Amino acid sequence: MRLLLLTALAMTGCSGGLATITIEVEDTVTVEGGGLLSELVGTLGFDGFTQMNLIDAQELQNQGVSPGDIQEVFLSELTLSALSPDGADLSFIESLDVYVEAPDLPQVLVATQDSFPDGQDVVTFDLLGVDLTEYVVSESMTLTTDVTGNQPEDDTQVKAYVAIDVRVTAQGVINQTRKD
Repeated sequence: MRLLLLTALAMTGCSGGLATITIEVEDTVTVEGGGLLSELVGTLGFDGFTQMNLIDAQELQNQGVSPGDIQEVFLSELTLSALSPDGADLSFIESLDVYVEAPDLPQVLVATQDSFPDGQDVVTFDLLGVDLTEYVVSESMTLTTDVTGNQPEDDTQVKAYVAIDVRVTAQGVINQTRKD
């Protein structure tokens, strides 16, 4: 049993009494083409990032993690990729900010990017190191965008990828090994 517990802790990235579980979320949106004179202002509308409930995420459920086990939550990666049409890039975007929101909590900027060079179809965001724990343990968490730029000439499919590191006490892992 002890070997099983040590193996489980090692597999989840345990360090200093905490284990890290990474949750990955992707969503795709089509930005309507409108030509160079049409402004792109507002949100990109990634529906997969609205009303997220990470507490119910399979990655946490598999480890037996409950809200009380969560110590810290941080974005570890956020990228945008232009998927289509062939040769599409993200240069139609001038700047894009990503915010976290939850009921009864303030909207907070968590990631930003203002460099979308011609020809570059994947852009990685600057992360601001905001601890998302309060948002994750709330009833629901939403990631929203604030974008400025010009609509692309053609409809462009854009994929957002978010990796969220959830640092939990080892208790959740211990609870899981006791169930088995």
